[in-house]
Order: sequence, then C-alpha cells, then structure tokens
Amino acid sequence: MKRLMLGLGFAVLLAIQISPSAILAWQQTQRLNEGRSVRLAVETRDPRDLLRGEYSVLTYEIGRLQGISAGTTPTGCVFDVRDNCRLESGRDVYVRLSADADGVHRADGVFFDAPRGIELFIKGSLGSAALVRQGAPLSIRARAGGQPSEVATCQHSICLTGSVNYGIERWYGAQGVPGKLDRTARKDILVEVRVASDGTAVIDGITVAGKSFAKTARLW
Repeated sequence: MKRLMLGLGFAVLLAIQISPSAILAWQQTQRLNEGRSVRLAVETRDPRDLLRGEYSVLTYEIGRLQGISAGTTPTGCVFDVRDNCRLESGRDVYVRLSADADGVHRADGVFFDAPRGIELFIKGSLGSAALVRQGAPLSIRARAGGQPSEVATCQHSICLTGSVNYGIERWYGAQGVPGKLDRTARKDILVEVRVASDGTAVIDGITVAGKSFAKTARLW
C-alpha cells in the first residue's frame, strides 16, 4: 500500500511538471492546424539563449510600418492643433494583410480594435509609433552633408508610422542552424506563418530560395 501511495504521488508530481509544456504544445498544434497560412519577408540576426539554445531574431517587413493607412483613431488623439499623435507602446493593433503577385503578404492597413468584415489580419503590439494626419511629414531623409533632401508625407486621412511586434520574432534551431540562416541573403528568406481567426500567429516553417529550410513540429 505504501509503495502504491508513493507511486501515485510521484505520478502526480510528474504530471504537474510536464502539464504546462504539454498544454503549450497542444495549443501550438491547434494554431498550426487551424490557422490561415501567410508568407512574410524578414531581416535576420543571430543571438543565443543560454537556456534554450541558438535562435534567430526575425525582423519582419510588416514590423516596420511607414505611413500605413490607419482605419481608426484611438481616443486621445486629436489633430485640430497638431500634425501627429504619439502612441503608447504595448497597445494592441491589428494589421490587415494582402498577398502580392509572389504570394508574400504585405501590410495595407492598421486598426486599433479587432476589425470586422476583413478577410485576413494579424495581431501585434506597438513599439515606438505615432499617428500623422494627411499631408503632414512622416520623416526626413538626409543627403550627404546632413542636409534634408526629401520629406515623406502622409498620403491617407490618418497614417501610422512605427514598429510592431507580433510574438513570432524568435526562431529557435539546432546548433549552427540559426547562424546558417543569418548568412543567407535576406531576399531568399520567407517565413511561413499560421494566423488564427483572432489574429494571433505562430511560425509554421521557413523557406530559403523556395526550398524548405525548417518546419515546426506538430503533435498530430
């Protein structure tokens, strides 16, 4: 009886320890199987995590928005007396995606509430960002000597310029593999992502020059 109780106690402790990992694996597999497939272009770097191993930081093109149309304006942004409105970091945003002729998805609109009636969007979190009204400058490009040469202006009723994090910016790989990815020309790398109906995303795989480079494991 004593051995039975010890065995049951051990089983309970083991279940408690592995259950968080099992739940995460289950949730990721659900997203991979049920989410819509999109392809994203990236820039990469190669840091390391002492606990989890080597990984690449994936900087997506859709993570750097420049003058994109903002479908809604959040409370607190008033443009009667100013041209722009700074936004607090960490705010949820929803970026509308559309595929180009090569099947790569680009950002073509941003919203501050989950949009309705839009076919495909991805949910993110703002970094440093601002809203700008139509005709106001987005940024100033400098020529040699430090003098301004060109002023980009907002071409929509309201524009957003800034950075967005989508929670898919780290890709872990076996020793040496992230470094190999980062030595690859950026134009050859595409990330296959699965996007759920609420906009949350997970990395499904990576292709290099049209060939599979890595694939995320599934439970089923």
